[in-house]
Amino acid sequence: MQKKIFLSLFLFVTTLQASYANQSVEVWRDYFPNMNCTRNPCGRDLPTEALEEFLQKAWRMQRRKFSSTSWSFLVDFTLSSDTKRGFLINMRTGASEAFYISHGIGSDDGYGNAVRFSNTYNSLMSSLGLYLTAETYYGINGYSLRLDGLERTNNMARRRAVVVHPAEYMTPQYIAENGGRNGLSEGCPAVDPRHSRRIIDSLKGGSLYYIYYR
Repeated sequence: MQKKIFLSLFLFVTTLQASYANQSVEVWRDYFPNMNCTRNPCGRDLPTEALEEFLQKAWRMQRRKFSSTSWSFLVDFTLSSDTKRGFLINMRTGASEAFYISHGIGSDDGYGNAVRFSNTYNSLMSSLGLYLTAETYYGINGYSLRLDGLERTNNMARRRAVVVHPAEYMTPQYIAENGGRNGLSEGCPAVDPRHSRRIIDSLKGGSLYYIYYR
């Protein structure tokens, strides 16, 4: 009996995951109708609601970048910080790779979830919305990438020094030593140093970067 229940639950979850994947592909096709989605992933592994809002805003606000950018990045803050909720997206194929992403300490609910957001200086909160990546630099956190916010919710990003940077509190060792939870930033979307340079070099110089929360 238990085996039958387990099998039924497994099939339900598998079907649900396939449904979400198909929904994401349909969203992708709305914006890339000429892409062959039998040969390309077409956003298949991306969260559907976050993907749809990102593509909609990118198309409306940055159409030239939308059609010419090779890489973009999508952060889904509806997911907990113990989940890989940042996605480096190949805009030519819709393939993606997931990473752990920090949120600001002022945004945290005490359980690893981002629930509050701000565009205010010294708020220590994350800011939502569409960004353009800018130049790289070496700062106190090492090799980093500046972000310019394009919306009222994030247009203070440069002044607040909200940047993509590596952080030791995003490493597997730190997470293992802290009960499976990564650390909190001062508002930056920090990443594991093992992956930071590759992410930054893929995105630098005018790529689209979107932080989502419903």
